Amino acid sequence: MWTRKQLKAQGKKVYRQHAFRVIAVCFLMSFLVGEYGGIPDLFTAYDETQEIEGTVDTNYQKRRNSDVLEDVLEEQQAEKEPEGTILRAPDENSIPVEEKQKYSRGVLAAVFNSATQWGSFLFGLLDTINKGLLKGHLVDSMIMSIGMLLSAVFYIFGKNILRVGECRFFMESLTYPETQISRLLMIYRVRRTRKTARTMLLRNVYQFLWDLTVVGGCIKHYSYLMVPYILAENPNLESKEVFRISKDMMHGNKWRAFVLDLSYFWWYLLGFLTLGLADVFFLNPYRTAARAALYMQLRGEALERDSGMSRIFNDIYLAQPPVWEKDSDGLYPYELFTIPEPERREWLTVEYRRDYSIRSYILLFFTFSGVGWIWEVFLRLVENGDFVNRGVLYGPWLPIYGSGGVLILILLKRVRENVPLTFILTVLICGTVEYVTSWYLEMTKHMKWWDYSGYLLNLNGRICAEGLLVFGLGGCVFIYFAAPLLDDFYKKIPAKVQRILCIVLIALFLTDMVFSRIRPNVGKGITDYESRIEISSEWRYWS
Repeated sequence: MWTRKQLKAQGKKVYRQHAFRVIAVCFLMSFLVGEYGGIPDLFTAYDETQEIEGTVDTNYQKRRNSDVLEDVLEEQQAEKEPEGTILRAPDENSIPVEEKQKYSRGVLAAVFNSATQWGSFLFGLLDTINKGLLKGHLVDSMIMSIGMLLSAVFYIFGKNILRVGECRFFMESLTYPETQISRLLMIYRVRRTRKTARTMLLRNVYQFLWDLTVVGGCIKHYSYLMVPYILAENPNLESKEVFRISKDMMHGNKWRAFVLDLSYFWWYLLGFLTLGLADVFFLNPYRTAARAALYMQLRGEALERDSGMSRIFNDIYLAQPPVWEKDSDGLYPYELFTIPEPERREWLTVEYRRDYSIRSYILLFFTFSGVGWIWEVFLRLVENGDFVNRGVLYGPWLPIYGSGGVLILILLKRVRENVPLTFILTVLICGTVEYVTSWYLEMTKHMKWWDYSGYLLNLNGRICAEGLLVFGLGGCVFIYFAAPLLDDFYKKIPAKVQRILCIVLIALFLTDMVFSRIRPNVGKGITDYESRIEISSEWRYWS
């Protein structure tokens, strides 16, 4: 018979052995799927949309769209304006200086603000899409429809599967001191995603229906408590059998499990007083490890009562490592799991371990510069509906993209085998190039061609996390796919034609640079950031 003291001791042991890993896993689950009630208050970004005339509406996130519309209509009625005026929403050009310093711009800031507000990445994403729909644009409506579909898919095949993977991680951590964070993906690796997703979805549906009865919801919460743990050990089981086993395991243990959860009260209080820091750095991993220990205890009791349960609890190395593995590297013997992981396929089909010729570097520079120009022109067209020739130069190129692309090809040649390191270094290199370029242009031209003020995690408005993330991902795609494929294409062009093409492009580029130095490319949508910050961000009436 288990005791709270015993389970908590095991939870503390896991925490001591795996402090960094268990904290990282719980934080990831908190941010991605809202597993622990969302991100701590300390990380919550300020949302200026809640502040109206110096007051904060604490019920903002609970209001319906109809309430928002009603408030707008009441404002129109209260503030009588000359006939013929219309109400318009502010665009990006109407952000004042003080507002630009807050996290109010960009997709990442919008999702982050909503996620921290709702306590869930999923609902934060839906809330962001919903706010976009209220603008009344057809594109936003399409995005919301697609977003809802993607969110549903993520909920079923992402959140629920990761929840089972988290259980697996903590179950292994009780026995194996070097359990890797990658065990979160265990269900994907053994290819039991659909079956596991179906069972977890049924659990969510059943729980929701029982929650309508209030008391029944609390009871069934503990009846279904072991479902993800059972799936983490034996994902081959059918849904009915999983629910039956969970109910049998929790029979006579529901009240005791409730008291176990209640015993963390003082930790909950400390988490509240520390704005969630105590939750992130101790309570969440400690409590989750103790719950995994509860499963292992109930599992052992079930096997003692009925030896036939070994068909269900068939992972014999989960609680006890093989004799020959006891002095090994402290990892669960994956190759001995009841469901073998299929051989991993080679995910790259292009040869990225190559040297590039000078001609290829030149052509890649102009190709990537052109792609960057198309990308920014397209974004402006989608966001504002107007065509703008972005950049300092007049030609269809943005050299900052080409420079970054060529630099990462040259400087990261020796680390291409390490994809995570390549991504990190790409972010650092591209971020440095963008920051230095922005500083140089502002110091020499006294104008800004881009300004990330108001974006989440920006540095002096010159770079921001959202942009660096795009650069990092785009840079990896460039290194591992685009550049090798383009290089193969360039090699098919006769060498003489390549030389002529390089000379012509360089000549045009240098001409553009000389002309732009005398008369830079400026104007609306290009360098009008200073004028943007002078316009009020409040909704105005214009005749």
